[in-house]
Amino acid sequence: EVAVLAAGSTVAMMTIHFPIVPGAPFLKYDPSDAVGLLAGFLLGPGPGVLTVLLKDALFWLIRDGNPLGPLADFIAAATFVGVAAHLFRRLAPGGRPGAGEPGGRLAGVRAAALPAMAAAILGGTLARVLVMVAANFPILYLEFGMPPEKVAALLWPAIIPFNGLKGLLNGAFAVVLAAALVRRSTAVVASR
Repeated sequence: EVAVLAAGSTVAMMTIHFPIVPGAPFLKYDPSDAVGLLAGFLLGPGPGVLTVLLKDALFWLIRDGNPLGPLADFIAAATFVGVAAHLFRRLAPGGRPGAGEPGGRLAGVRAAALPAMAAAILGGTLARVLVMVAANFPILYLEFGMPPEKVAALLWPAIIPFNGLKGLLNGAFAVVLAAALVRRSTAVVASR
């Protein structure tokens, strides 16, 4: 399951990417974190982070000879997915989502779990923003030679909004993906 999700996440990262913050074209949105978050919601924080790790390793091997971009993405995405999946496990109705329910893991992402998903996404996004504020200082220096004062000047106009937007957009996309999977699984079960 993790390998399939990581492959899908890699394809999403390689095919859909564009800048979303003016003045920082090197910060590009891609929907790959949504797949990692879906893995986290369905399988738990560890498999979610493993999905992100495999995606970034594949991306680095296939597309990017410089490891700093994939490393930055891993730090951001693993923080987002790990924290959000952990919070979801703690906040979902009935404890561990899907445990002992008909439909297994997908039952845990049903409509009753939406408030837990929303809170988890907000928590994961906040963690991502905070971690990337610190992580961007060494990464942008090593990757682009940016001195700390230039990185600091980019925090409010670029780095913080980018990480906040990327977390919220990918969180919303993960909810859409989860809802589609639940509908499909319900239709398959009903047709039997």
